[in-house]
Amino acid sequence: MSRILHLLKLRFPVWAFSWFVLGSDITAGWIAYYVIIFPQFTNGISPFLIFILIQLMWSLVFVIGNLYKGEFTISRIHETKTFLQITFTGVVFVIFLEAIRIVSLPISPRGLLKYWMLFSAIAIFGRLFIRGYQKYLLRQGIGRERTLIIGNNKRGQRAANILDQHHQQGFDVVGFIQAEDEPVFENTTKFQVLGNEENIHQIISEYGVSDVVLALTHPEHTRIMNTVSKINGAPVTIKVLPDLYEVISGLARTQQIAGLPLMELDLNLHTIYVSSIKRLVDILIGIPMLIAAVPVWALVAILVKIDSKGPILYRQERLGFHGKPFSICKFRSMRQDAEQGTGPVWAGENDNRITSVGRWLRRFRLDEIPQLMNVVRGDMSLIGPRPERPYFVDKLMKEFPFYHRRLNVKPGISGWAQIKHPYDQDIEDVRQKLKYDFYYIENISFSLDIKILFSTAWVVFSGQGR
Repeated sequence: MSRILHLLKLRFPVWAFSWFVLGSDITAGWIAYYVIIFPQFTNGISPFLIFILIQLMWSLVFVIGNLYKGEFTISRIHETKTFLQITFTGVVFVIFLEAIRIVSLPISPRGLLKYWMLFSAIAIFGRLFIRGYQKYLLRQGIGRERTLIIGNNKRGQRAANILDQHHQQGFDVVGFIQAEDEPVFENTTKFQVLGNEENIHQIISEYGVSDVVLALTHPEHTRIMNTVSKINGAPVTIKVLPDLYEVISGLARTQQIAGLPLMELDLNLHTIYVSSIKRLVDILIGIPMLIAAVPVWALVAILVKIDSKGPILYRQERLGFHGKPFSICKFRSMRQDAEQGTGPVWAGENDNRITSVGRWLRRFRLDEIPQLMNVVRGDMSLIGPRPERPYFVDKLMKEFPFYHRRLNVKPGISGWAQIKHPYDQDIEDVRQKLKYDFYYIENISFSLDIKILFSTAWVVFSGQGR
């Protein structure tokens, strides 16, 4: 037995667990389908073919939502929550399509909800069993990630001790890297300082490192990205030990290990979801939303025209993906000559340039509705950092290093910054929202987009837009 465990420690196919989870989902899908949907078929369509199509759809959605990862350290609570969010959203979306007569279902909406509950219950049980077995293997020393800590300081040494004491969480600390701008700190741990940032690639290769933890004394974004640029190209996962403010304010999505918060950076912005599926989601959701908004469009157009002189729609040049200029379209919420004497300025909370109807539109975010046309055209996405004017982009790129990284994703109608912070009024607001934008960029996923979409809907319907 010990011989087998030793071989597994040396080379264990982590990817195999992705297939185990897939098999569990297919089994759960078949049971739920056979019990709930199969008895409802009375026409000549092959029930087995329908099952294959449904399961292919679920599998594709789960791939997009990163639910087929094979890593041993996956949080079971987070995975279960994401699974329920994705499947419930999918079922509600199908019910909505039937309600507007786009699709015809062989079962009632109530039956579809029963299918969802049975499918979810069995699939979650299977996933919990598989993940539980992975945790057992971790306790045996199988599947741990060899971890390098950048920062031989108080924070770094505390992180090393916690990860070592809780090795069942999947981390195997190999040592420290001395941060280039920090003084030499007395090492009170059992781990050695292996080198500095200049020879980090050699150390990663020599020690077989798969995880790098940034535990800098002052983890500002500029400093973090400077170190990340040196790691770039190495086959490792990068985690950051954020400061307390980022953790309590929601600026960092973290993995908690005995009170130690670790935020994972995803530097690959060109994932399958970002490069292909996100556009498909924009079309599938954006077009129905645009059609459903026609009555609101008509009402708002009348109110804007009655309230003040000027056009109903307001067009303005913004910078989009990779800095490409495009014309954004909004309902006019300000006077026609709003910037005639001031030039480009941000709107204040009690800005007298905003019309009475415009204030109401901004409160419910209804002034953004015409941007659905930008989404359908491909200039924007439903979710992403808000597009900014060229004047402000030039100004902000001088003020904030790495601001250009914000242009590496398609801008959106709503974003993480918009649901966490009010409209920009000054440079400090921009500084704060930029942190939220970077959080979104580094954690972009289908599940995060869905979360922002629902949060935006709450802001719209509750009138909490600021």
